[in-house]
Amino acid sequence: MRRAYFGVEGLDRNLEKGLMYGSQIMVEGESGIGKSVLAGEFIKEGLRCGDTCIYVACDEPPAAMREHLLSFKVGTPAYEEAGRLIFVDAYEEGESVEKYALSDLRNLDKYFALETEILHGCSGRRVRLVVDSLSTLFTSMDAADILDFHRTRIKQLRKSGIIAMDIFVSGVLDARLMTISGHLYNFILKMNFSGSKYSPMRVMQIGKVKSQQFVSSRHAFTISPVYGILVSSEMGGNQ
Repeated sequence: MRRAYFGVEGLDRNLEKGLMYGSQIMVEGESGIGKSVLAGEFIKEGLRCGDTCIYVACDEPPAAMREHLLSFKVGTPAYEEAGRLIFVDAYEEGESVEKYALSDLRNLDKYFALETEILHGCSGRRVRLVVDSLSTLFTSMDAADILDFHRTRIKQLRKSGIIAMDIFVSGVLDARLMTISGHLYNFILKMNFSGSKYSPMRVMQIGKVKSQQFVSSRHAFTISPVYGILVSSEMGGNQ
């Protein structure tokens, strides 16, 4: 069975046989840590291996990801015309010029309906879905509604064989809600700054929830304007 990778060498080495399509990835990290860079790498790898990629832009206009992909020599127009790369504007609301746009950022039912419609149009293909960031859609929602949305949506994505990357900004949602939500995902990647404020270091934890605990390995990483994310060897044992 075909497996998926992030397109980040040091990270992919830790995936052994990769991720199955139908897996869901939770990415959590501080602002400016490189979550959108990782999303771009994931999309670039998907396009390279023949997947259809959907990017839901919640924190910036879709143009920001188009520019990011172009900086890594990935021109988007041809992929968009072929239906291989789909942008969803969940940022501009009524001012969007995109083909797909969310008209009400405070309505999870409308988001779910739009996502379902787009995925239905991709039926029969290998699909990668990135929501950047899902926490933005949740900011004004009740915890019970968020969990209900999570369970229903992830069940549908898994059943449809969609590999999804949901990005969360650290500190936006309640810690307990994040912990409960994490148990719904197959793979969890946490990104944060470590070290002193004068010499900060980027660190990622790669792992999953096992027996009610987050088991992970820690790796330092850097972001290169030419090569993107570069992950070093493991910094320590499981956390």
